[in-house]
Amino acid sequence: MRSLSAAATVAIVAATLSAPAIATPVVCNAVWTDAARSGRAVPVRIRMPEGSGRAPVILFSHGLGGDLDAGTDWVTAWNEAGFMTVNIQHAGSDSAIWKGRMRPMQGLRGAMNGEQLQARAGDVHFVLDQLYKGGREGACDLGRADTGRVGMAGHSFGAQTTLAMSGARYGGEAIMRDPRIKAAIALSPQPAQGQDDRSAFGGISIPFFSITGTRDELPFLNKVTPQDRTRPFAAMPVGNKYLLVLDGANHMMLGGQSMRMPGMSPNAHVVDAVTRLTTAFWRTYLMPGSNRPSLIANDRHVLSKKDQFEEK
Repeated sequence: MRSLSAAATVAIVAATLSAPAIATPVVCNAVWTDAARSGRAVPVRIRMPEGSGRAPVILFSHGLGGDLDAGTDWVTAWNEAGFMTVNIQHAGSDSAIWKGRMRPMQGLRGAMNGEQLQARAGDVHFVLDQLYKGGREGACDLGRADTGRVGMAGHSFGAQTTLAMSGARYGGEAIMRDPRIKAAIALSPQPAQGQDDRSAFGGISIPFFSITGTRDELPFLNKVTPQDRTRPFAAMPVGNKYLLVLDGANHMMLGGQSMRMPGMSPNAHVVDAVTRLTTAFWRTYLMPGSNRPSLIANDRHVLSKKDQFEEK
């Protein structure tokens, strides 16, 4: 091989030194303790966007049996788009209910109840309170959180949690709603239990994006069909409501994390469609001065002919 000349070597070194450095994402893991709920531990994973100014905040709630790795594909994209993201882990319905157990399904089914939903809502209220206090968590400056521009997203049981925090009614009352949440996304939502959909979701007035797939079901866990997962959207009032049904997407793909089982991780189409459209949604409703005539005005090309998108 011919060696480089001295001039060429100097040019290469100079180009390397002058190239812009790739920013390393600031990620902080912590366990916050809620003294008001008997010292309940609430693990969080905070991702800070580049810069030093204030940034809108997006909270993410994992599905049944999940943890802080849930939604990694989604929150990473949102963080890169300029949002501060906070993953929340919910004790009592997280990975501890099935890992290392002889009967993991028993643990999963046992955590599917209203008590755990209320515990999850309490976690979200608590995390928001902590963000309002500011301060620092390791390398993360919580004072950068723009607490006037907060969104929430979740998958599966996390979608139910998101619906509850957004104003879903139980017995006629939105008992878990937090008005600090200004917009929301539910991945794999499910219909109301024990009441009609309109009674449950007819009071959700904030911008809301429901996302599901034509194979979005868990027959070994419940009887919710892919069609059922469109019902919350149908029951919500008109105004800044969106629905995306991805052809071929299954339940686990919408969780937004790499899975060991084949066909469970989101494929390139799912990742592209979800990250682009959800980022457009957050920019529209949480970024100052953003205005789009249509949520998919710039991203319609990422949808296949069999994908379904609705807005009302």
